[in-house]
Amino acid sequence: MTERSRQRGHQQLQTMRSKRIQARLLALSRVMNDIMNVDDPARLITAASAKLRQVLAVDAIAVWFYSPTSHRYLLSHFNNANHEDFSADDREALSALQVRSGEALAGRVVSEGHAISARNADEYRSMFGALGRRREALFNRWRALLPISFQVTGFTLGGNGRPSGVIEFFSSKPSINANSAVWLQPTLDQLGSLLQLVRQQADARSQRRRLAALDAVVTAISTSSDLPDLLNVALLVVIEVVSANGGAICLASPGGRSMTLAAQHQLPQREALLLGSSQANSVLEDVVYYGQPTLRPVISTSDQGEDIMGRAAMPLLAGGTIVGVLVLYGNYQTLSNNIDWPSLVSMGSQIGIAIANTRLYEESQRERQRLGTVIESIADGVAICNGVGELILANETAAGLVEISILPTLATTSESGARYLDGTFVETDMLPFARALAGEVFRDYRLIVPGSQDQDVVLSFSGAPLRRSVLIDSTETSFDGAVIVFRDITEQRRLEEAKDEFLAVAAHELRSPLAAIKGYSDLLLRRELKQASEGRDLRGFITLSQQVNIMVQLVDNLLDVSRIDAERYTIQLDAVDLGILLDSVVTHARQTANNHTLHFEQLNPSVVYGDSLKLRQVATNFLTNAIRYSPQQTQIWVQVFSDEQFGYVQVDDQGPGIPQGQRERLFERYYRVPGIRRTGASTEGLGLGLYLCREIITLHNGRIWVDSAPSGGARFCIAIPRFIPEKHETNTTQTTLDLDAFLFSPQPGRRNDE
Repeated sequence: MTERSRQRGHQQLQTMRSKRIQARLLALSRVMNDIMNVDDPARLITAASAKLRQVLAVDAIAVWFYSPTSHRYLLSHFNNANHEDFSADDREALSALQVRSGEALAGRVVSEGHAISARNADEYRSMFGALGRRREALFNRWRALLPISFQVTGFTLGGNGRPSGVIEFFSSKPSINANSAVWLQPTLDQLGSLLQLVRQQADARSQRRRLAALDAVVTAISTSSDLPDLLNVALLVVIEVVSANGGAICLASPGGRSMTLAAQHQLPQREALLLGSSQANSVLEDVVYYGQPTLRPVISTSDQGEDIMGRAAMPLLAGGTIVGVLVLYGNYQTLSNNIDWPSLVSMGSQIGIAIANTRLYEESQRERQRLGTVIESIADGVAICNGVGELILANETAAGLVEISILPTLATTSESGARYLDGTFVETDMLPFARALAGEVFRDYRLIVPGSQDQDVVLSFSGAPLRRSVLIDSTETSFDGAVIVFRDITEQRRLEEAKDEFLAVAAHELRSPLAAIKGYSDLLLRRELKQASEGRDLRGFITLSQQVNIMVQLVDNLLDVSRIDAERYTIQLDAVDLGILLDSVVTHARQTANNHTLHFEQLNPSVVYGDSLKLRQVATNFLTNAIRYSPQQTQIWVQVFSDEQFGYVQVDDQGPGIPQGQRERLFERYYRVPGIRRTGASTEGLGLGLYLCREIITLHNGRIWVDSAPSGGARFCIAIPRFIPEKHETNTTQTTLDLDAFLFSPQPGRRNDE
């Protein structure tokens, strides 16, 4: 063949190739025109691959799409003469056959950015590299769908930035190769761009449908009146959205241990029996355990026989806790195509939150009813206010004791007409609700309040704040409300006044006879002592003198109480050396404390501004109580010391101690700690000694308290302001006790609750 003949043949061959390419380009243009109006991504790629396979005369086409979740390329579509697309089973299995950039033929096409060919099946397999056992099995399943022998060439879909996918052409004849990219790649780039646009439009439509469905669910559950209504409405809306045949909602018990069928609509007979029985736990076990939605084929039994249908189950979550499971039934393929899982998950979250909120509301209503029943059953008046002092609850007893319009004013205004027992009006910040809202816990706070029968009544208030909460970025503490409990003690107060009056009169009447008895008993005792005899008469006179002294002390205490009530109790203030005073008291106490060891210690000079006789009375009371309530052969310690502001007296014993819950009431009038008895043979007192001690120390503007001693017993303490010559004159000053002007507290100067 001559050179001219060869050139002519080459030119003819080039002309034929050019005509074939032009014919293919024309055919590809028709393909793009045919699919231009397809608006569904799945139908678009199915139609495009079928037409491309015919136009390009290849045996099969596979499409790998990029997954932004796993950042890999997934085998998503396949088309050949025998398989128009993957079966549902193949699609689920082969979705795990994912490749990274640079891995396998598809990954290399992405990483290198141009078309790549594999000459045969072995070369195509070798591009996958080493595969584990599971991926090897998946590849073999994929290989079974391919032609027996083939050459494959891969091209990118979309050329702007990261390719949206890779398309592979399989052919037993070398009709397509890497050189075909010159005329084929522009069409594939156009197809990739079109596919990306259709996907975006489909996502937008899906998002609109999702929002519409979510809005429908939210609207449905927001108009529901109770939990059963909420479940039925939500179930019907979801069934309509996903075009299911029926469904159910099962609610989880607290802790998620069991499932209960709570709502259903057109359930298959067999599924209704399963979900309505104890087997519901096993049916929904995977959903509850993993917290992920599932779609499973199940056997449905009907009059027409058995049929395969789909069961879609999705957890209903509220704050990460499963409160129930939504179950949908229908044709398996229909459910698979219609269920938009992100949308369904959003609806499930809304339904779960609505279920949790409805349960909380119903439980709060039940608790409110129970609380109301309990409050109404209380014999005392009970009133509750919110954090700003607004009355939110009061029982019938409260309304019967106080005019209902008065109750709110007990929080923030002095218009309530509340008065102290001395007749003065109560300040706003000392009203019962105001004290409780300030964080104070108080009891037996007595006030005169206008009653419901147009008569003043004396009420005893006890109060406390409700549920403390600390403000963010602040050291302040707020309260959500307060509760006060009160009772009418008008009659009790009258009886107490009558009792106090009787005791005062009795004390005055007994004082003169006792003085005579004491004088003659002391005279007889001195005569017997002069005779230096130790017979029965001496012991009798000693016992008589001791008992008379006890009676005199009791009468003196009663007289002091009557003076306090009459506001005639006075003290004479001057400089007092606590060390000298306590040394004298301890020395005198040792004479009657043969079975106890008394230790006295003065740590530093302690000169205070006080009444020496009254302070001696307090110290004597402390030592007497320590001796009376301590076991025999035990020790008692007395310490005197001072700091820059106060002089202190501290008495420790080895007795039973004072329980923490009783210390607040220890200094009340007539109060005795239950269960504590004297160790000696002397009779019990009236419970006035510590009460008088409190009043005396309060007059001194000091403090009195009780604590636990290191030895396990009780530690009684007082603190008296020090004497400062520049501030206090040395001459005598008289102070009268105003009963309502002081309250025993470690902080002096607070109002007396009584």
